Amino acid sequence: MKSTNQHQVTPVQQNQRIHFLDVLRGIAILCIFMANIVYFSGLFFFPETFRNRAFEFPSDMILGALAYMFIDGKFYTIFSLLFGIGCFVQFNKLNQQNEPFAPFFAKRMFWLLVFGLIHLVGFWLGDILTLYALLGFAIIPFIKVSDKKLLTLAAILILLPIVNWLIINYFGMDYPKVIMDKSIAVWKNFGYPQVEWQGELWNDVVFELTNKNWSDFFKMNLGNSWIRFSMILQEGRIFKVFGIFLIGLWAGRHILNQNLLQNTKLLKKIAVIGLLLGLPMSFLRTYLEFFGERNQINSFLHTLSYAFGTVPMAMGYTVLIALLFRKKPNVFLWLAPAGKMAFTNYILHTIFGISLFYGVGFGYAGKFGFTVITLIAVGYFLLQVVFSSIWLNYFKYGPLEWIWRQLTYGTWLKIKKSKSYIELNPEKS
Repeated sequence: MKSTNQHQVTPVQQNQRIHFLDVLRGIAILCIFMANIVYFSGLFFFPETFRNRAFEFPSDMILGALAYMFIDGKFYTIFSLLFGIGCFVQFNKLNQQNEPFAPFFAKRMFWLLVFGLIHLVGFWLGDILTLYALLGFAIIPFIKVSDKKLLTLAAILILLPIVNWLIINYFGMDYPKVIMDKSIAVWKNFGYPQVEWQGELWNDVVFELTNKNWSDFFKMNLGNSWIRFSMILQEGRIFKVFGIFLIGLWAGRHILNQNLLQNTKLLKKIAVIGLLLGLPMSFLRTYLEFFGERNQINSFLHTLSYAFGTVPMAMGYTVLIALLFRKKPNVFLWLAPAGKMAFTNYILHTIFGISLFYGVGFGYAGKFGFTVITLIAVGYFLLQVVFSSIWLNYFKYGPLEWIWRQLTYGTWLKIKKSKSYIELNPEKS
């Protein structure tokens, strides 16, 4: 893709990367998989009698509660923050080259949307790429907005899910159900079984996970894709994610222009405030989820605690990791390769999850308790770190990162590192 001044836009070079962001991305991709594997494994959908007793442990309940409190929602929040930071990094690079940002980023988001829709409609309803791409288009006009306006709007957006809950549950305007009904209609059209839960009809997830026919798998997932849109609206996730994107823009601006990662005084302040607010709110949310009654008051408190707990806690995590990384970078740098290939590794999570748990794969859905699936997630991620490290010894980008870049930049990009580069820069390989 050529601009009017004939300069070719090129990707961020390896020696220009901020290694902390790759480390943080690696940690986020691990914890996102630890959260998502619960759904891949069918843990919530099969009766306990279905499980293999050899794979159940007394630690299951405790680990489940701890994961819900300390992991659930926090790390896709961090991933959203990194998306906003990356957006500003791209803007800054293009600005230095006197290149227009909007057409470049719109093209980048278009191809991310294509990847996302293939992932969502074809394979897994938990896809996050589609939402990121759609909101990525919306972030373009905010790239030059002042810090004060960015943070003010972000705070409002992060709290809007509370208003969204009131609209749906208090005023009875359940607009997400219209989209959920489309999923039910697709399954009915194909003749797949449905079950009644809390007085309403739902697609039979156990049937989906145990199905062994690929044709049926794709048809069912076509219906399931509507569930994803409904859930995003139900949770008010659009508002929250876009608000975090805006915080990411602010953070990217301050990282590049004001050396934010070296401002230990501000980082410590954010960490203390984030964790002091986030921990008790996350504890309340966990208590309500595991021990609270299913009623409207607790549902509202759940939404309230999520809004006031998840984002502050995620921000606290982020700056705490930044502070630790500054003191002991070598303790964390081994995670960077997985972070550099986060797109590839994220899609590989889906391939692994379907292959291991679904009926079209090895069919282990519903067989394991929480302890085992957590160990599986960590073990597979460690393999991804090894794979990513070996791959990046010889190639500049991950496989999907390379394809995405080529589509975005509209030109052939050399992926293989030269032997001379590897010999002269072994630490960057």
